[in-house]
Amino acid sequence: MKAACPETHPHILLAEDDSDLRELLDFALTQAGFLVSCCDNGLQLLEMLEQNSTYDLVVSDLRMPALTGLEVLESQYDNRQRPPFICMTAFGDQQTHDMARRFGVAATIDKPFDLDEMIKLVQTTCRRQPNHDLPVRNCP
Repeated sequence: MKAACPETHPHILLAEDDSDLRELLDFALTQAGFLVSCCDNGLQLLEMLEQNSTYDLVVSDLRMPALTGLEVLESQYDNRQRPPFICMTAFGDQQTHDMARRFGVAATIDKPFDLDEMIKLVQTTCRRQPNHDLPVRNCP
């Protein structure tokens, strides 16, 4: 986990099994002022959500090893403390989008996507959360 100002920087949990995309998103979100924690499969995502309730947002791929992003999202459906989810998919058919919506996803974005569009989506979703007024201040 990277050092940041957790009281002013929204904490993003990023789940993506493609290491290149995960590293790119981690870098871009960090540069945009977010604290980012990463995992590379659905089981790790579920474990991290269960161990730590301080995430402000989850950005998750839908198709990952161990558990899919949809399975994790579904498992968290009744959890009132669950952070909002933004899901990413390379298989963005209408049925996938509908299923994600049924499980309460904040947004689903199809791959490939514009990196600036993703950052704006993350910022917009975090702005809807209490206690986070973006843009954030820089840490010393």
